[in-house]
Amino acid sequence: MRELRSRRQVGELADEVSRERDTSCKTRSIEAMPKRKKAAMPGANRKVIARRGRTKSDAKRTAILRGAKAVFLACGFEGANMDEVAARAGVSKMTVYRHFGNKEDLFAGVITDLGNLIVEEDLERIFAKRPDEALRRYARKMIDIVFDPETIELHRIVVAECHRFPKLGRFFYDSGPQVCIDVLARYLKKNLANPGFRVVDPVRTAEEFLELLRGYGHLRVLLRINKALTRKEIETRIEGAVRHVLTATG
Repeated sequence: MRELRSRRQVGELADEVSRERDTSCKTRSIEAMPKRKKAAMPGANRKVIARRGRTKSDAKRTAILRGAKAVFLACGFEGANMDEVAARAGVSKMTVYRHFGNKEDLFAGVITDLGNLIVEEDLERIFAKRPDEALRRYARKMIDIVFDPETIELHRIVVAECHRFPKLGRFFYDSGPQVCIDVLARYLKKNLANPGFRVVDPVRTAEEFLELLRGYGHLRVLLRINKALTRKEIETRIEGAVRHVLTATG
C-alpha cells in the first residue's frame, strides 16, 4: 500500500516537473523572439485613409437621403419607417440611425438637400450678368425648383404634418423659401444705388419677386387642381417679376 502511494506521489511529482519545464521553455522562447516594431504610418497615408472614409460615409449619407425621399414621397411622413429607408438605401438600419438620430432628423436632411439645390450652382456667375438676364436666370431656377413634383409633394407632407411636428414647418421654411429670399435680397442690396433697380427694401422686394413667380398657380398645383404651369404661364411670370424689380428691361 505504501509502495503504491509512493509510486503515485513520484508520478505526480514528475508531471509537475514536466509542466514547469514546458512553461519555462515557452517563456524563454517568447523572450528570445525579436519584438516586431509597428511600422509608422506616413502622414500622407493617414490622410488618404481618412479621406476615403469620409467619401464612403458621404456616399452612404447620399444614398440614405435618396432612399428617404423616395419613402417619404410614397408613404408620407407618418407612414415612413426606417426599415424601408434602409432597404431603399442599401444600408443597415443601424447605419441610418448613425447618420440620422430619428425620423424628424431624416426628413430635415431631405429638406436640407432641397435647400442645397438653390445655392449649389454658381450664383455669383448668374448675378454677374446684366441685371435683366441675371434676374431671369434666377427666376427660372426658382420656378424649376418650386414647381418640381417632388418639391410640391414634400410641401404637401409638411403642411399635413406641421400641426403635430411644428419643427418640420419651421425647418422647411428656413431651408427653402427663406434661402431663396436671402440669396436674392443680398443681390438687390448690392444694387440699391443702381438707378436701374426699383428697390427700397431688398428683403421685401425679394419676397414680392418670388411671390410673383409662384402666385395662385402654385396653390392650384399644391391642391391638385392643376398639374403644372404652362410654358406661357412660366414666361409671363418671369417677365412680370423682372419688371417689378427693374425700371427698364432689355
